[in-house]
Amino acid sequence: MERDNRTPDIEEIDILAIGLLLTAPMMSEYEMRCIVCKLKKIARKKKMANYKSVNEILDDWASRAYQLTMKY
Repeated sequence: MERDNRTPDIEEIDILAIGLLLTAPMMSEYEMRCIVCKLKKIARKKKMANYKSVNEILDDWASRAYQLTMKY
């Protein structure tokens, strides 16, 4: 799979998480709770790589999602 030059240092797992966050405004409260649980599980797996905490990963994903919404 080729990497997009516009999105440096973004792995597939990051793209999935950011995509879930971008659809959040259209979710019900129940759906949002389920998505947050899924994101935390994904973040725990990624935590082993190069981040200090799950919250740091979630913050990074939220920041990237916010930047994308402001860009388009």
